[in-house]
Amino acid sequence: MDFYEQTDAFTFELDSLVDRYMRDFDINIYTIVGVLEAKQKELLEMGQGFEFRPEEDDGPIDFPPDFS
Repeated sequence: MDFYEQTDAFTFELDSLVDRYMRDFDINIYTIVGVLEAKQKELLEMGQGFEFRPEEDDGPIDFPPDFS
């Protein structure tokens, strides 16, 4: 899978997971958002030790244009 297919797969899986918890569990949207915010913080903290090395860079990622 390329970058875009992996991103789509993650997005669809996350959408399905959130939909399932809202449908099958007694959990409100504020709790879900809070858990997602905590996970976002955890992921960002994991990346703080990341050191960018241009010599190892595969080049820029060409993101599709944002038409929103």
